[in-house]
Amino acid sequence: MTKNLHTEMNVMESVRDIQFLHVESMLAVAQKRWTFIYDKQGVELHCLKELHDIKRLEFLSRHFLLVAGSNTGFLHYLDTSIGKMVKSFRTNEGPTDVMAQNPYNAIVCTGNSRGVVSMWSPNSQKPLVQMLAHKAPVQGIAVHHSGKYMTTTGMDGFLRVWDLRTQRQTHAYRLPRPASNVVISQKGVVACSMGSMVHLYKDVNSGTMTEPYMVYNAKGLVSDMKFCPYEDVLGVGHTDGFVSMLVPGCGDPNFDAYFDNPYESAAQRKEREIRQLLDKIQPEMISLNPSDINRVNIRALENKIEMRQKVLYQKPDEVKVTVRHRMRGRSAAKSKMQRLQGVKRDRKKDYIQEKKTAEKEFLGLHGGDEKAEKFPAPKSVLARFKTKSS
Repeated sequence: MTKNLHTEMNVMESVRDIQFLHVESMLAVAQKRWTFIYDKQGVELHCLKELHDIKRLEFLSRHFLLVAGSNTGFLHYLDTSIGKMVKSFRTNEGPTDVMAQNPYNAIVCTGNSRGVVSMWSPNSQKPLVQMLAHKAPVQGIAVHHSGKYMTTTGMDGFLRVWDLRTQRQTHAYRLPRPASNVVISQKGVVACSMGSMVHLYKDVNSGTMTEPYMVYNAKGLVSDMKFCPYEDVLGVGHTDGFVSMLVPGCGDPNFDAYFDNPYESAAQRKEREIRQLLDKIQPEMISLNPSDINRVNIRALENKIEMRQKVLYQKPDEVKVTVRHRMRGRSAAKSKMQRLQGVKRDRKKDYIQEKKTAEKEFLGLHGGDEKAEKFPAPKSVLARFKTKSS
């Protein structure tokens, strides 16, 4: 808000990427060897030696996951709330030079040198979706905060717009030169960097774009860009420094103070941090369609109801037994009836035992052994006089 400098320090090695964590007072820095956590005063808080030779970083704020793409082709998911590595696997796509997250469903998108964009989740070691985006290496990926659109740039000189709901291309624009970076603002303004030039485009999703909305010439080669949320400001980092340029109409003028409050106090920040930890989403819930979490599995529910009806409301089979005629006075009516009732009792015992077995298997009932282990029988008063078995 004030554009004042908080801190400045020299880490004595190259810095490849930086990401803020759940609060603005902590940031993760991917350096040449390891990844470090600093506060806004420049004090080193943690050294994450598990994240070695990292090139790109992303932070999933709702899951407290720090996603790191390494130079060796590995993708790491680190839970910053407990400091535990959730998942680490090889992508088989080479060094991770391009990476972006989808804020809608927390899916991480990476681009490789074959022009393929892959979408990753910590629940699968294989990409959920692979899209051939360009006929040349992918240079930049940006996803709109609504999760509906994605823009990519490549060495072929095209800016392509994708509909993530259908995973198809909607529009493609020819740029003057291949763009190395691309970012999207809250209002859909797209910024592309081409060497020292920054081009901004409007109405990219509508397909009516014919010329740049704004053009800016930086003093050096542009290395990274980022839109300031709820502000008409674009931050541009280049080889000679940093510049904040005004872009009218790129930020959302209305904000919800319950989720994002630019004017929050220290007490409000602490309360928000505690609320975020309480509302933390588990990594197992990350999927392409997050609405699947609150849906009812109708097929599984119907199968469970049907099995319950079969188990609880099935009547025993009618016993049809023909009593054999016996000699020497053993075929009297009383003897025949006793033998018939004995057969029915045996069949009923077998039916009850089968029913208990089915209830224990499908409904989890009659867990006598588990209860016995959980609540053992009380010891006798004279148990202390018994000899211990060797």
